[in-house]
Amino acid sequence: MKVRKSYLLLASVTIWILLGRFLNGKHTLQIATYENTAFTSYVGEKALDLRGNRTESPAFVYFFNPIRGVIDGFVQAIRNLISVPTPNSVIPIIGWLGVVGIVAFAVYATSQWRTALLCVSLLLACGALGMWQFTMDSIAMTLAAVLLSLAVGIPLGIWAGLSDRVLKIFTPFLDLAQILPTLVYMAPIALVFMIGAASATIATMIYSIPIAIRITSHAIRSLNQAPVEAAESMGSTQKQKLTKVQIPMAKQMIVLGINQTVMAAVSFVVIAALIGAPGLGKPVIEALIIRNVGQGFVAGFAVVFLAILLDRSTSAAAKRQVSFVPATDKQIKTKRITLIVGGILAVVSVILSRTMLWAAVWPKEVTIAPQVAKVTNNITAWILENLTIFTVGFKDLISYGFLNPLETQLAASPWYVTVAMIVALALIIAGTRTAIMAFVLSMAIVLSGLWYEAMLTLTQTIVGCLLTMIIGLALGIWSGRSDRAEKVMRPFLDAGQTLPAFVYLVPMLGLFGPTRFTAIATGIVYAIPVVVKIVSEGIRAVPHALVEAATAAGSTTRQIITKVQLPAAKKTILLATNQGLIYVLAVVVIGGFVGAGGLGYLVIAGNSKPELQGKGLIAGVAILLLGVIFDRIMQAGARRSS
Repeated sequence: MKVRKSYLLLASVTIWILLGRFLNGKHTLQIATYENTAFTSYVGEKALDLRGNRTESPAFVYFFNPIRGVIDGFVQAIRNLISVPTPNSVIPIIGWLGVVGIVAFAVYATSQWRTALLCVSLLLACGALGMWQFTMDSIAMTLAAVLLSLAVGIPLGIWAGLSDRVLKIFTPFLDLAQILPTLVYMAPIALVFMIGAASATIATMIYSIPIAIRITSHAIRSLNQAPVEAAESMGSTQKQKLTKVQIPMAKQMIVLGINQTVMAAVSFVVIAALIGAPGLGKPVIEALIIRNVGQGFVAGFAVVFLAILLDRSTSAAAKRQVSFVPATDKQIKTKRITLIVGGILAVVSVILSRTMLWAAVWPKEVTIAPQVAKVTNNITAWILENLTIFTVGFKDLISYGFLNPLETQLAASPWYVTVAMIVALALIIAGTRTAIMAFVLSMAIVLSGLWYEAMLTLTQTIVGCLLTMIIGLALGIWSGRSDRAEKVMRPFLDAGQTLPAFVYLVPMLGLFGPTRFTAIATGIVYAIPVVVKIVSEGIRAVPHALVEAATAAGSTTRQIITKVQLPAAKKTILLATNQGLIYVLAVVVIGGFVGAGGLGYLVIAGNSKPELQGKGLIAGVAILLLGVIFDRIMQAGARRSS
C-alpha cells in the first residue's frame, strides 16, 4: 500500500510538471499589483460604505463603537499610568523610576532577587536605547490585552475543561486560530473598529485567548481525579468542588497559561503597530520601511529585552508554584524583612517620580542608541561588502536552485493544472473528504482573483518549510539522542520561541537585503525552534526496547536512526512538518515589508492604500484558505499513517 501511494504521488507530480512546462504562462490569472478585479473592487466599495456608516448604522452606534470606546479608554488609562502624560499634567502618573521600583518589588515578591535584578537591568537597558516610552506603551498594550484575554480565556477554559461538548465546539475555532497568520484578521478588525489601540487590543486578544483556553482546559482535565471524587462523596456542590479543589490543584498549569498568554500578547503587540498599536512596533516598522538596519536593531533589542523581561518574570512565578522545598524560618523572616524594605523603596521611587522631573521622564542624554545604530550599520555594511560570497551566494543558490523553478511551476502553470495537483495530493495523502475540501478552497482562491499571488506565497512557504525540516530534523535527531546536545540547545530554542517573529526581519534584512529570500530566511529562523523541539520529543518517545533490540542486532547508528527511530516517530515528524509549514507561512506573509511580494504585500498595501483595501482584505482570506488546505492535508495524512 505504501509503495502504491508513493508511485501515485510520483506519477501525479510528473504529470503536473509536464503539463506545467507544456502550458507554461497560460491561464495563470496574473494581474498587476495595483489592478483590481470586479470582486476586489466590490469588496473595496463595501469596505468604504462600512466606514461611512459608523455614525448611522445601529450595529456601530450601539455595539462596535461602544466596545471601541471602552477598550480605548482602558488602554489609555494604563498608558497614562506609566507612559504618556495625563490631560492636566506633563508627566505620566508613575515615572520611569517608579516603574523600575514597582517592577523590582513585584518580581522579587513572586520569585527571587536574581530575577528581579535581571528584570530591572532589562528595563534600564530599554531606557538606555532611547526606547523608554515605546517600551512603556508596549507594556500598557500587553497588560490591557492580557487582562482582557484572561478575563475571557480562563472562564471559557474552565468550562471546556469540565464539559466534553463545550470542548468539542471550541476545538475547531481554537485550531483555526492557531493556523491563522496574524496579518489575516488585522485588516477586518481595523475596518470595523478603526485603526488605533482598540483594534490592536482586540486583534491581540484573538491571538492570545485560544492559548489561555487550551492551557486552562488541559489543566482542569489533567487533574488527579481522586481528590475530586472525594469532594463529591462529601457532598460538595459543583461550585465548591471547582473553587476549593479543581482550581487550586490546577493553579500551577493556569499560571503557566498566563505566562504563555503574556508571551503571545507581547509578540503580537509588535506587529499590531500596523493597525495603530502604540509601542515598539512603530520604530521597527519605520526601520523596515526606510531599510535602516541600525535603527531597526535598536528597536529590536528593546523588543527582545521586553520579551525576556516578561517571560522571566511570569515564568518565575509559575516555577514558584511547583517548589516542593519548604523554606526555613530564617528564610521566611529574611524574605519578609526584604519585602518590607523593598515595598518602602518602591513607594519612595513612585513618590520621587511624581515630584522630580528627572525621575519622571527618562533623560534624553542618557542613551546609547546612536552608537548602537552606527555600529550595527557599520557591521551590516562590512558584511554586505566582505561576506557577499556567503550571503548572496547562499541566497542565489536557494533562489536559482529551488525558488525560481518551483515558482515557475506553481505560478506559471495554468491554474486548473495546479488545482488538480493539489486535489490529487490531498486525495492520495489524506482521502476523499480532504480532497473535496481542498478543491472547494482552491476554487475559492481562484474566484477571488488572487490565484497568482497565492502561488507566489505558497512557493516561498514550501521552500522555507523544506529548509526548515532539513535543519530541524538534523538538530531534532541530535537533541533527541543526546542529553548534552538537548541541554545546550534548550536555551536557544526557548529564546527563539520567546521573541516576536517581526524582530527577525531586521537582521535578515541586514544579511540578505530586501528580497523574497529574506522573508523565507526569517520564516526558517522562526520555525526551527518548534520543529526541533517536536522532533526531539518524538525521538525520545521511541521505546528503548526497540533501540536496544536494534543495537543488539548489530545495527549502526545510522541504521538505528533511519530504520528504527525515524519510522517509529513518523507521526511526530508529520506534526513537526505541519507546525513548520504554519510557522513559515505566518512569517512569509509579513515579508511584504522586505520585498517578498505575494499575498502578504497585498495585505500590507491594503492597510495603507485605500484603492487596494478590497484586494488586501481578499488577500487575507486567501492566506487563511492556503493555511487551512495544507494544514488539513497534513493532519489527515498523519491520522491515516497512524
